[in-house]
Amino acid sequence: MKGIKIFILLFTFAFIFACSQSKDDVIIKAGSSKLTKQDLQEDLKSFPPQTKAFLSSPEGLNRLKDELIKREVLYEEAKKKGLTKSEEFKKRMEEFKKITLINMLLEQELKAVQQDVTEKEAREYYDKHKDEFINPTERRLSQIVVKNEDEAKKVYEKIDKGEEFEKIAKELSTDEKTKASGGDIGFFKKGQLNQQIENAVFSLRKGQVSMPLTYKGELYIFKVTDVKGTPVEFDQIKSQLIEQLKAKKQQDWFDSYIEELKKKHKVEVNEKTLQEILNQTVSGN
Repeated sequence: MKGIKIFILLFTFAFIFACSQSKDDVIIKAGSSKLTKQDLQEDLKSFPPQTKAFLSSPEGLNRLKDELIKREVLYEEAKKKGLTKSEEFKKRMEEFKKITLINMLLEQELKAVQQDVTEKEAREYYDKHKDEFINPTERRLSQIVVKNEDEAKKVYEKIDKGEEFEKIAKELSTDEKTKASGGDIGFFKKGQLNQQIENAVFSLRKGQVSMPLTYKGELYIFKVTDVKGTPVEFDQIKSQLIEQLKAKKQQDWFDSYIEELKKKHKVEVNEKTLQEILNQTVSGN
């Protein structure tokens, strides 16, 4: 008798809830699938301002309506075909749950972290790194030329170990004209280099090294050793710099947080099996 009373109570509650949800709360209905006002409001929160502005226009409203209808009828058809009971669905839901929980954890932890960057902090960084804020008109380059990817890999291994680019050029570069000078090829303005090389080196800051670039059958690795140009005033890049420093502060926190978690939770890696899987993936087996 007690079980029947509980069932009646739950049924009554569900009925009251259903009745309290007015017709106006359901925006789109497709079979048993419903999109409510609350659902849509949650969806729209993640949209950028320009998208929201477009959706408020007649064209945008029609586009949104069409997309929502598509979503609901496809969702209803998927349920009708029993896909919610499939093992693949359960597997994907577990993966989605994992990603969602990770995002929730990071959002929660980040709230407790001081993320703000003051104008004073940005100014101090700017004053110490003025060579990073230049509208470049010329870049001085050094190069290392190698014949294949294996040789390029050796170059980057040495760079990662902290060896000087000039020393590596003298040792490994195949370009006899420049290796004696440590790969130095002088200053270049835009328009003086091959387009692919120009796009790569003019996106680098002083001291940075490019990825290998294929040119005339060989691989070229460049380093920007000096930059000439006009300084960018602090006020011009203040907002952008504050955002960059904020992102760096978050990244530093994240790296530190992960190291703490590695110590807190016992981590074990089956290197052999991991390598086997990677080898199979590469070979296509």
